Amino acid sequence: MVIPKGGELRVLADELFLIGWDTTASGKPRMHLQGIELGLAGALIAELVIAGCVAVRGSTLGVRDGTPAAEEATSRILAEMRGLPQHSDVRTWLVYLARRAVAEVGGRMVLAGLLTREEPKFFKRQQSRFHATDSGAAAWPRTRLHMALTRWQPLTPDDMALVAFVEACGMTAVVVQDPAERRAARRHLTAVLAALPQPIADLARHVEAATGDAVLTYRT
Repeated sequence: MVIPKGGELRVLADELFLIGWDTTASGKPRMHLQGIELGLAGALIAELVIAGCVAVRGSTLGVRDGTPAAEEATSRILAEMRGLPQHSDVRTWLVYLARRAVAEVGGRMVLAGLLTREEPKFFKRQQSRFHATDSGAAAWPRTRLHMALTRWQPLTPDDMALVAFVEACGMTAVVVQDPAERRAARRHLTAVLAALPQPIADLARHVEAATGDAVLTYRT
């Protein structure tokens, strides 16, 4: 599999957001927020990898010269990476970007007219609620992955990357909610993950490890 070039580079993190956030009803996260934040951070880095702006190999991240990012959020991140070349550890960037990943991805979707944001009225530390302007479009990423995994359908390169980050941050059960379907879906998922391009596979592994650490810290 070859990482695709060009195209709609926002879609990976945006669709991961729509899977992790209940934008068609409560407006709240569907699972623990730290996992979603780390998944979104990984997806934002992956957008830069797909665009040819950043290279990831193992635990090392490097910025490529002369390649601009496609939109404002990833442009800001790329500028920071270029300004801090001494920080090349993937996990460092994941943890750093996770702190603002919801604001970056949710904010650009609000600007694009895909979501509206409801700020907390009383407790400022509460998470903002996000509501979809088109409930059908918002539900489609989760529905599409569910059908692909449970029916053993081939996935596009974009959806292979998407499902990798869904799995890495612990959201596969959000996509395949019926326990009776999960065993077969997981066999298909295992085959999909084995075919990932190396940079995306490396990123997903780091997201999974960071999510595991975050959940362990939360529980203890």
